[in-house]
Formats: sequence, C-alpha cells, structure tokens
Amino acid sequence: MCGIAGYIGKKTIGNKVINNLFSLMDNRGPDYKNCRQFISRSGESINLFHSRLSIIDLKKGSNQPYEFKNYILIFNGEIYNYIELRKILKKKGAIFKTESDTEVLIQAYHYFGIKFLDLIEGMWSFAIYDKKKCKLILSRDRFGEKPLYYVNLSDGFYFGSEINYLKCLISNSLKPRVEDIKNFLSLGYKSIEKFNLTFFEKLKKVQPSNYLVYEKNKIINKKYWNLKYKPNY
Repeated sequence: MCGIAGYIGKKTIGNKVINNLFSLMDNRGPDYKNCRQFISRSGESINLFHSRLSIIDLKKGSNQPYEFKNYILIFNGEIYNYIELRKILKKKGAIFKTESDTEVLIQAYHYFGIKFLDLIEGMWSFAIYDKKKCKLILSRDRFGEKPLYYVNLSDGFYFGSEINYLKCLISNSLKPRVEDIKNFLSLGYKSIEKFNLTFFEKLKKVQPSNYLVYEKNKIINKKYWNLKYKPNY
C-alpha cells in the first residue's frame, strides 16, 4: 500500500510542502520516501512523489520514483503476473536490474505502449511520465481496488492516491461539494461509487478500467477494459 502524488504546472513545490506531504504519506509507505522534481522540455514544473511499503524486492534499487529510459514511474499496488511478464519481456531483449514488479511494469510500457494494460493482472494506481513527449499517463486497475484522484486547476494538474495529498499540494483550497455530502448522508456509502462522489468541487477520480492522458494541458480519458458478461443458462 504505497502512496503516490504529483503536480505538473507553473509553480514550485517547496521543501515545507514536501515535508508535510510525506508526513501524510507515512501511513501508506513508511519504508522509503522520495521525489523527482525537474523542468520539462515544455517548460513545466514536474513533481512526482512516492512513499514505499516494501513487499516485493526489498532492495534500494526498486525504490521509486523509478526511472527507465525516457520514463519515470510512481506506482501503488501489485502486479500479480509480473514473473510471467518478465519472461515475455526478456524474450524481447529486456534486461532487468531488479526483481521488482515495478521494473516489469515500466519496461512493459516501453515495449508494448499503452496496450500493456491488456497484459497486466493485479491491483494498481500508477503514473508514468514520458520526459521525451512531455506526457503523463495515469491508470487504475480493472475494478478500482487502488484509489487515484486528480484535479486540473489554473496553475496546473494535481493527482494523488489520497485527497489529503492534493489538499496539501494545493494549500487546502479545495471547496466542499455540498450535493455530494447530501447524497452520502441520505443514500449511504454505496452512493460514493455509484455517483462518483469526491466531496470537493472540481475533484475527480480516475475511473476503474480507465487510463488518463495529460498532455499540453489537455485531459483524455479512455477505457481499456470492459467486463464481458455472458451467462450460460
């Protein structure tokens, strides 16, 4: 249960905010915390944050943000078939430095592109930033076991696996959505998923079985999987 968060935009995220963010992320990933900050080729401030709960490959080489070629990955979850995928990737010429599912995930994206989502099995929310194309990809697993929120404001694009992370990065400027609170109190917890409640204005969720592309201040949402229900009566 790692924690991920990020920001792409005009402003600089200072050390005080980073320290506060990592304090919030401690419950998700107490083993290691790190961030990657740089200016992109398009002139944007790129900020990727990760807190790790070490489960697969406990060595430092598997810490995140994880970089491979033009890509940077922050990842929460577990890829169940990473050993099988590793064998497939090796046949394509992939060379691995770790035993982690993290490295398998990023190399699968390198070799297969976005179609790699059809190959992976597990639970996840992840962000991959392509430094060459200045493009961010967010995704959630097929049934939405791992959370991922985002908001696009005038000063940039924010995302994270908890709403508190976004509030920290935005300086608590998210406004409550009263209608969501009413629905929750009157209809119960099932209304959260049924009506995609987030309880804050402009705040959205990456939907299960979906991936999101953020590029040139534009957001594209696409569905990569649909449940095929064909009962045999």
